Amino acid sequence: MSIFDIFRAARIGGDVDKRSTERMRKRLLALKEEILDHLAQEDEEFREIWEDVDPKDMADIASDDIGRKTLEALGAQEVRRLNLIESAIARIPNGHYGVCMKCNAPIPKERLEAIPYALLCINCQSSEERRHR
Repeated sequence: MSIFDIFRAARIGGDVDKRSTERMRKRLLALKEEILDHLAQEDEEFREIWEDVDPKDMADIASDDIGRKTLEALGAQEVRRLNLIESAIARIPNGHYGVCMKCNAPIPKERLEAIPYALLCINCQSSEERRHR
């Protein structure tokens, strides 16, 4: 194992291996689809867009230009969650998934299992929550 491999392993969350990352990517896509399904149930306009999409493209529907009005139907909390999921998916190919955005420490595998779109390690998240009280 080269020093580059060691560095890369540390960058992708230490104990988060390729298999775990792929499993988490699938979970993230499933969560994303769940939110979009909920949107389709709540919003007629979105339902029409959703029904016209090729099934193989359903996981990528949020990346399409759906329009701000449609996304507003999600509600602020679901939009935030959808954005976090999108961000997590985008970090996978560049090796930043599973790495704290604040301190660059690996996010523990258990935390990612509980919250696959976590941006921060437990310490940094606790610090943020205390700061916003």
